Amino acid sequence: MAWDTDIINLDDALTRVMGRKDLYKGWLDAFFNDESLEPVDEAFKNKDYVAAENALHKLKGTAANLSVVKVREQTVLVSEKIKEREEFNSISGDLKKLRKEFYNAKKMYEDNISDLMNYGELIF
Repeated sequence: MAWDTDIINLDDALTRVMGRKDLYKGWLDAFFNDESLEPVDEAFKNKDYVAAENALHKLKGTAANLSVVKVREQTVLVSEKIKEREEFNSISGDLKKLRKEFYNAKKMYEDNISDLMNYGELIF
């Protein structure tokens, strides 16, 4: 699998970090650890709306800043349902899709990590 801009938009992300691929790689490494989803999982397990809102807000912001597109999009969808106080059980499918998008993006990153440092030259 090659870089898919619908999953991780490298051009957008590298523009944000002014081409500092090493910096961006470090941030992706930190993001794609399983702990990124733990606060969301914990909030859902405890059926805690406030904790879920906070955890989803952080996840959404981080995904947006790193241009992890599908994760951000799915987090927005889940966040809206939490804000509307939909039942946690009715959102479980959306949470599963969020996890799927997270792990798809993580796999794409891991499969193409060696290409990151050679990815296109940006003109500022």
